[in-house]
Amino acid sequence: MTDAGLAHVLSPLTVGPVGLRNRVVSTAHQTGLVHDHLPTSDLVAYHAERAKGGIGAVFVEASAVHPTGLLTAHTIGAYLPEVVPALAAVASAVRDGGGRTFIQLFHGGREQIASAPRPAAVAPSAVPTARFHVEPRALSRREIRELVAGYARSARHAEAAGLDGVEVSAAHGYLHAQFMSPRSNVRDDEYKDRLRFTVETLAAIRDEVGDRLAVGVRLSIDEMSLGSLRAASCRELAAQLCEAVHLDFVSFALGDSATHEGSSYIAPPPPVPAGHVFDFLGGVREELPAHVRVLAATRVVDLADAEDAVAGGLVDAVGMTRAHIAEPHLVRKTVASEPAIPCIGCNQGCIGHYHAGLPIACITNVRTGREATMAQRPAAPAVASGRSTLVVGGGPAGVTAAVAAAEDGDVVELADRASRLGGQLAVAGQAPGHAEAWTRWWRWSAAELDRLGVRVRLGAELAAADCAGYDRVVVATGARPYAPELPAIDGVRLVDAWTAIETPGQLSGPVLVADWGGDWIGLDAAETLASGGHQVTLAYAGATPGELVHLYQRNAYLGRLDALGVALLPHHELVGVDGRTVLRNVFSGRTAPLPAGTATVVYAHGRVPVDALWNELEGQPHVSRVGDACGPRGLEEATLEATTALQCG
Repeated sequence: MTDAGLAHVLSPLTVGPVGLRNRVVSTAHQTGLVHDHLPTSDLVAYHAERAKGGIGAVFVEASAVHPTGLLTAHTIGAYLPEVVPALAAVASAVRDGGGRTFIQLFHGGREQIASAPRPAAVAPSAVPTARFHVEPRALSRREIRELVAGYARSARHAEAAGLDGVEVSAAHGYLHAQFMSPRSNVRDDEYKDRLRFTVETLAAIRDEVGDRLAVGVRLSIDEMSLGSLRAASCRELAAQLCEAVHLDFVSFALGDSATHEGSSYIAPPPPVPAGHVFDFLGGVREELPAHVRVLAATRVVDLADAEDAVAGGLVDAVGMTRAHIAEPHLVRKTVASEPAIPCIGCNQGCIGHYHAGLPIACITNVRTGREATMAQRPAAPAVASGRSTLVVGGGPAGVTAAVAAAEDGDVVELADRASRLGGQLAVAGQAPGHAEAWTRWWRWSAAELDRLGVRVRLGAELAAADCAGYDRVVVATGARPYAPELPAIDGVRLVDAWTAIETPGQLSGPVLVADWGGDWIGLDAAETLASGGHQVTLAYAGATPGELVHLYQRNAYLGRLDALGVALLPHHELVGVDGRTVLRNVFSGRTAPLPAGTATVVYAHGRVPVDALWNELEGQPHVSRVGDACGPRGLEEATLEATTALQCG
């Protein structure tokens, strides 16, 4: 796509005193690249790379304004004097790349992630939160004044560090949103006024920084759960704030941290449509003062969609955060018609890592979070190396290895015994929950293999002798479903979950899906079969369905499964006992027969490596093994190993 096709979103924008080179921004998101509550050199490199890639502005992650607002051990303390030089390094690096730097000032209130030792939670009122089961105390007037002063102090630090703007987080059910919601604010003093605390906060910030910094607020345009703040209320609150305080911008998002339903929309996975936030913004631009810039974010992954939103007058700027986690050079590459790495919406390395207490990463771009130590992908292949590389296995690990070898200048051949590339991701792509992720990955992968001249051979079952004559061989043969030894059941068909997902029309119902592993495969099998009209019971051995799936994905899956009428049978595994196949409670050991009328049992019992070829080739110095052929794990490990396997070759 050329500049002309993105004329609106790539046009300059003034936000208060700040000029942006274009209208694409990366909104605040936690990276884990923080130590002792201060930004690290890794965080500097992370944001600097996105500035080099052409983005208009980056928003430094949610940064606490008070010790009670430190969400985790990796939360920036914006109230700390020591933060000034650390933030200055970020701002300087981003400015050198042509971008501008904002910071989000944050207090989560009662929304706390368990992190020992955890401070006592505070909130407008002593109303527990449903999702994290946190029991807060009500803030006193003195404490509220102290928090307001903390926001002003943090804004002063931002200015001293040379940042360009500050944003107060009042979205997603965090502290300011708690004051705004009648569900969490049941005070009987002056702070029962839904906007008083936020107005006082923004006014204190404006008094501190004047017109020297851009000042704005982030709001949820809809919290997306029953009893929460919905679109009409959120639009009204935004207009009232703009009347009460001089603001330069309002940033809109979706979701609510306090509920399982609403939290899935904070960083929504597919099948939530890309750009869904725009559906809530019709007319908002006209309801706010003309000088107030409107920014929107929440799963905007394509610059073409951002262009449409700006050109159509919905917004003035667009947050493309996960898109830039996957591809820091998205703007530059799109304009130059270079291939850009896609975000597939999986949440595994980005917010999934945050919730696991790990540094940010990305399964489609292993360099994310490693900018200080790994160079970005080359724009063109290296000069021909004279080497030949054979990659056996066409799943994500194999495709990634083939691309990496071709970028090194090798002549590359990619062979797979299947009739298509994609491996397990191709299987998952047949399910509603992964169809878009598969499409985006495959479109990108096929284009890269073609661009780099990789020869692809499908339906090729290779033996060790077929691997001779190559300078480098990568074994990426993946894994297959583990088949537990179960006694046959009269009149009942037993199939693995992969088969069920790919051929749901060939199965008879009612269906029992027995999920031992707690990952995506059991959930996808249940959803695929229920979507096809089958009566489905999902028996799961874990503490919760999809125990190993990222919580936003899991919440979304469970909502869809409930809507499809899928029955849940908790804490049961499929076992053979005394010649019978039964369900056994994993805690008590009590056994029970299969649900009455069951015609098909679908088992998701884990995976085992396909390693016969490796066993023949092991020990040869030019042969390496990557992905599930080493041992079944996830996409992140597969792509990381495949990228790095040949670096010493």
